[in-house]
Amino acid sequence: MATEMIFIDAPSQVQAAELASYISALRADESEALVKEVATLLEDKKDTETVKVLVRESKTLLEAPEKEFESAHNLLVAIVLRENDKADVESVLKTLITEPTQKTALKFKVLSNIFNILPANSPLRLAVFTAIVDLAVASDDMDLVLPQLQYVPSWINEWGVGLEAERTLLLSLADRLKNSGNPYQSLEFLLKYLTTFNNHASELDSQKSHATRGIVESIALPEVLNFENLLKVDAIQHLKAEKVYGVLSVFMSGNVQDYRALVSKDAGLIKGLGLDEEEALRKIRLLSLASLGSENLARELSYQEIAKALEVDEAEVELWVIDVIRAGLVEAKLNQVSRIVIISRSIYRTFGTPQWQQLSQRLSGWKQSLAEILQVLANAKLTSAAVSTAVITNN
Repeated sequence: MATEMIFIDAPSQVQAAELASYISALRADESEALVKEVATLLEDKKDTETVKVLVRESKTLLEAPEKEFESAHNLLVAIVLRENDKADVESVLKTLITEPTQKTALKFKVLSNIFNILPANSPLRLAVFTAIVDLAVASDDMDLVLPQLQYVPSWINEWGVGLEAERTLLLSLADRLKNSGNPYQSLEFLLKYLTTFNNHASELDSQKSHATRGIVESIALPEVLNFENLLKVDAIQHLKAEKVYGVLSVFMSGNVQDYRALVSKDAGLIKGLGLDEEEALRKIRLLSLASLGSENLARELSYQEIAKALEVDEAEVELWVIDVIRAGLVEAKLNQVSRIVIISRSIYRTFGTPQWQQLSQRLSGWKQSLAEILQVLANAKLTSAAVSTAVITNN
């Protein structure tokens, strides 16, 4: 079957007739019913109807040979975009993502072409991007879209889509990223979704389950060690009366003893939220050690003090210090002979009034130390000057 063709720039009617002929050839339709139908419509100058007929029959293009697949679809897209009908575009997209395991790379290329052909501010780009994500999910290849996710917030602004469309996209990305094994990116988009809800109680009530999910996933993910950004989300603040918020408070600013008290008070709470108790305990120990460090910068901490704070054996202290350093929470030096730890830098889990007061005290201390050093230098200069004068006098 001879179907090979070269698509060139041509008047729209010529392109439509050429595509109809190509589809007929793919079908081996000797009657050329589609060619005749399109020819009649073109003769009657019914351009919109012509496009709809070609879109209706476009599934046949999925059978195009690989070397012609992209060019055939590019021609279809050029014809469809000329009419700029959203329904036609969405129909083409729906056809492209059927049978996702076949010619997947070519389909991604065609969808990328459509996305790039559209103006940067075209709302149709949302539908195209959604189709790309759908295809990635269906073909179990989300890695293809991961590099593009960083642009989604700016794209949403460019496209000028409505709030509901934005929310649908963000939540869809959060769900699909989670299901495809990308939990950190999933959490990022879940929090972006939650931030679209303001402080209206009715809206926030509807998002309790998603806000709870945001807290739970933040606690569950090993590399999430800062929870202060959650406090900026109204939907999460709206959970203050819920038990899950109490758990968040412990991980935000509490210690091992606070965690133990929480678990003791409600034995099934942690498991009930879908969290692993041992992993949760491990994380709170790391955070507690970071807090201990920030409260004792440059001071010698004994193994005994650390063991007591973390509720572990002294023999485990070195391993915990190494783990907290690896996590990037502190910078510290171990003295195995003296069994002490000196922490030179530590993160603050929250930075509120107590932390500002602590910083003020340290600055005051540094100021006093500098004043004393300057006084010592001034005295040294006076002594040196006096000695020099005495030498000159003796001479």
